[in-house]
Order: sequence, then structure tokens, then C-alpha cells
Amino acid sequence: MPHPLPPSRLRHAAWASALLLALLAGCGPATRPEALSLDSRLRLAETLDGPQGGAAAVAVLREAAAQRPKDGALRERLAAAAERAGQEAEAAQAMRDAVALQGPSLARLLAIGRLELRAGNHGAAAEAFRQAQVLAPGHAAAPAGLGLARDLAGDPAGAQEAYRAALALTPQDWGVRANLALSLLLSGRAPDAVGTLAEAEYAPGAPRRARHNLALALAATGQPERAVRLLWLDMGPAEAEAMTQELVAIAWRLDPRPPVAAPRVAEAAMPRPARPQTSAPRRAASARAILSEKAGQEPARLVAAP
Repeated sequence: MPHPLPPSRLRHAAWASALLLALLAGCGPATRPEALSLDSRLRLAETLDGPQGGAAAVAVLREAAAQRPKDGALRERLAAAAERAGQEAEAAQAMRDAVALQGPSLARLLAIGRLELRAGNHGAAAEAFRQAQVLAPGHAAAPAGLGLARDLAGDPAGAQEAYRAALALTPQDWGVRANLALSLLLSGRAPDAVGTLAEAEYAPGAPRRARHNLALALAATGQPERAVRLLWLDMGPAEAEAMTQELVAIAWRLDPRPPVAAPRVAEAAMPRPARPQTSAPRRAASARAILSEKAGQEPARLVAAP
């Protein structure tokens, strides 16, 4: 979570942003003899923070890029400003222009993949991550990002292959393991999802979200009592039971296999509610919705747990 800026820096950012926006609009003071040079405005743009500052910087950097068509570093600065302004598609294109001018690098290709994911261009993201994997085959972030892009593009088999390639490089990466488990779960392979994350039940270094994804897989395999015990590590008994009930409901919505255990952990003897008849297209839509929640985060560190 970003730290709040100190008041003095907030005042500076607000002043600089207002000044730059005024200059862009051509509404500076009437007594000003001349506008700031492009280089001066570029330096000023670099001091701005937040979305508004990013938008102001984007306008200046666009102008500079038009005047300096061979400047690849300027395109990278434009990509960073556009990302800060929430303009992921423009940021991705600017980074592609930087690659065309300066050549591909792992950092540039990973940035394109991340930006295309956030822009919802899953096929383009997958291609960027694939190129990054070819360029740096020993770097786990490329296949990890490729797995997420393929999942979102509706290719779970290809996604799982990519996740496993990432885990071959970083076996203890809980983010990738959780992504693989979720992909398996969404493919109707809940027992395999449990096996992928089983170590999270007792490993001291397992993160909270990995345990929660394991609890979801346990709920999907008819083991709500075990899911509750696992959740006790992070919350009180009542909250753990309530969350388990929610996880069972999610599992019923996503898992195309036979019904899992009854959703009421403490009332297992009660009649089981009718299982919703969810069509394959609706299950696929639900799966994409859950995966899409992860796309705005850094690949290889994404877990779609509650």
C-alpha cells in the first residue's frame, strides 16, 4: 500500500501539477515573457506524483516523443508516466516503441506483459511474456506471467504448463503455486489443487493467502472441517466457519464435478441445499472473473484468495 506523501511534498506536487497543466493549456500568466522550454517542462513533469501528475507528464512526453522520434529512453519515460496515469494501453504501446528503438530486454518485455494484462489484452500479454521467456529462460517471472495471461485467455492447459515451468525455477514461490492451484481448481481438478498447496497447511513460511487458496480447494473436495481448521491459523473460529461457508459456495459455483460437502460445517446433519445448476459458459465466466482480479497485480505474486 503506498505511503502518504508528507504535507510539504503534497504541496509541491499540487503546485507543480497546476503549473504544468497551465503551461500545457497555454494559460500562463500574461506577463510571462515566454513559455518554459520542452526540456524544462520534461524536468518538471518528472517531479509529479499520482494520476493527475502522470496525466500532465504524459502530455509533455507525447510532445517530446513526437519531436524526438528516435529517442527510445523517452518512450520508456512515457510508458512510466502513462502507467502512473492509469493509461495502460498507451503505456504498453510506448514500451513497444522503446523495444523497437532500443531492442528487447527482460525488463521491457515483462513491463509490456504486465501492462497488457492490466489493459485486458491477454493475447498480447501472453506473447510479451513468451518473448521474455525466450530471452531469459532462467527467469521465473516470464513463465509465471505467461501462465496468468493464458489462464485469462481461456487456455488452462497452457497456463498450467507455464506455471510448472516457473515452479521448476522457483519451487518455493507461493504466488506461482497458488496461481497453479487456482487454475487447476477452475479446470475441475480440485484434488490436484489441494496437492499443489498441501504444504501451506504446515509450512512456517506459507503466506496467509496461500492458506486461503488451499482452504478453497479443500472446500471443493468436500473437506470443509479441514478448511476451518486451516483458517483458524488466521482468524477466530466463528469467522473461519463463515469464510468456509463462502468458500464452499464459490466451489459449488466453479467446480463442474459432483457436489462437495454440505456448506454448513457445524450443521453437517442438516439436509443439503440443492446444488445450483451452473452451465459450463457461466462457470467459465466465473473463472475468468476470479482470475481477472489478479491481473492488476505483479505476475508471479498473484493470489486470488478472499
